[in-house]
Amino acid sequence: MASDDCKNLLYDQACLQVWADNAPNISLWMQTKECYKCDLLKKENISNNGVTNIRLNTIYSLWLDLTNDSSHNNCRTLHTFEEHGVYQWNISSNFNCSQIKQISTPQDLFMPFVYALLLIIPAFAVWFFINYLQRTYVVPSVFRFASKTDLDIENDFGTGSNEPVIIHPQIPTPVKNNSYRITSLDTFRGISIILMVFVNLGGGHYWFFEHAPWNGITLADFILPWFCWVMGVSIAISLRSQLRSSTKRKYVFGRVIRRSIALLIMGLVLNSVNNNNLRTFRPLGVLQRLALIYFIAATLETIFMKPQPYFTNTRLDVIRDIIESARQWFIVIILVAIHTVITFFLPVPGCPKGYLGPGGLYNSSSNTNCTGGAAGYIDRLVFGENHMYPGSPKPVYQSIPFDPEGILSTLTNTLLVYMGVHAGRIILCYQYTNERIKRWIAWTIVLGLIGGCLCNFSKEDGLIPINKNLFSLSYAFITGSSAFLIFIILFLIIEHWRLWGGSPFNEIGQNSIMLYLGHNIFYNTLPWRWQPVNETSHTEYLVMDCWATIFWCAIALVMHKKNIFIVV
Repeated sequence: MASDDCKNLLYDQACLQVWADNAPNISLWMQTKECYKCDLLKKENISNNGVTNIRLNTIYSLWLDLTNDSSHNNCRTLHTFEEHGVYQWNISSNFNCSQIKQISTPQDLFMPFVYALLLIIPAFAVWFFINYLQRTYVVPSVFRFASKTDLDIENDFGTGSNEPVIIHPQIPTPVKNNSYRITSLDTFRGISIILMVFVNLGGGHYWFFEHAPWNGITLADFILPWFCWVMGVSIAISLRSQLRSSTKRKYVFGRVIRRSIALLIMGLVLNSVNNNNLRTFRPLGVLQRLALIYFIAATLETIFMKPQPYFTNTRLDVIRDIIESARQWFIVIILVAIHTVITFFLPVPGCPKGYLGPGGLYNSSSNTNCTGGAAGYIDRLVFGENHMYPGSPKPVYQSIPFDPEGILSTLTNTLLVYMGVHAGRIILCYQYTNERIKRWIAWTIVLGLIGGCLCNFSKEDGLIPINKNLFSLSYAFITGSSAFLIFIILFLIIEHWRLWGGSPFNEIGQNSIMLYLGHNIFYNTLPWRWQPVNETSHTEYLVMDCWATIFWCAIALVMHKKNIFIVV
């Protein structure tokens, strides 16, 4: 291979120089550590009595194996390469392999974050400075935006106000004049949608801002569950508000159907922006998933929710939230049981029952076409491979297509949403802050322990590994536990201690649908994104993705000040 292969390395690339001294018929075999129990694949033939330069990907640690075709001797090693580093590996005539040596200093992988902070910090400073000027009336009123009043435009997806609820550590205060919106809920939604926009834009092309190829979990894998959980809380509060206002259930259900259909249509239209070919059009997606899980959860609440909290004046008041939602939970548990039975017992042609792997190279390519087991089989049967999501886990495992927003995983996603619904019911059933916090903490601990036990507190082991693509039970429990934990922290800081008003995430969270649609439709357009000038590092990608995210946040903030909200 040409010696200039060590020049002009791109981001996440390093160069390995293999020196062979009178060692003919040598081949380099390679595989990433991320590819669980995968066979090594042939990468390059090594030149005899010379140097062979090989570009390597630095995202994951690599298994490397130099093999002599005639003697079948080999030397295998696991090594972690760093971006733009140049490494040397020597092999002698008696087939002795040296240690891999670093001969060129790699680039600092996290230095681009310094440049990103130089963009993010001034943006926050400008926002707080403008707010300060408006609060102190320094800015003339002709230039000040109108502030948002008590708008009744709650729609469960992130716009408008929540039902007023009583927030007090010990003594409930009257709703009149002393009620507060759940600002921490809007703030949590805002944080989730900002992270979602940033990750969808590319996250600076860092691996930890991308979804796990199969088993395991990254920061990106928490974001959609958080958004779904927040949606569940909003469902409980919004529907209780409508029922209290004596709205007939058939009209409430009509709104549920309308919103579900609207989300479904928006998702289909959004998918057509990048692919309008009917032969390969993907009918599934995030908004379609939100439409289905919202419909299921909101329908259950519309049918069974009581207009007023459940009170018994007995010791059972301690679990009044569970008593009030017993019928809903019974149905949700049935849905989870259906998911579990299908996952582990549905016969899939050519695959073992209960298969949960990614297929392809996984486990020595023993089940190549079994990607996703029953979940993948159902989606391929209903939609066909040409209409499936083409991404994960294909790059690592070289698998057949699998859709992470598939049919079967909707059931476990519904479980996650209903965790959020129950968090909202706790708000409605209990007026004391300490009563709410104790129950949320209990849910945090119990869900985390159940999820951890299911996956054996590991990445690949356990009865049900943690897996975003399958939306496995362990994944639903662990992400639900994390959502409870974050909400507890926000609730205490914003509602209880009043240390922070949630700004600017509070305002941004009230236009989440606009942010999601906007950044997807204008993904590759100026002024949000441009063709990178320098592709050799993460710097320009990270700055560009931060800039685009900040720009979308600024648009949401202006819309909030102008009382403009995109509702469903």
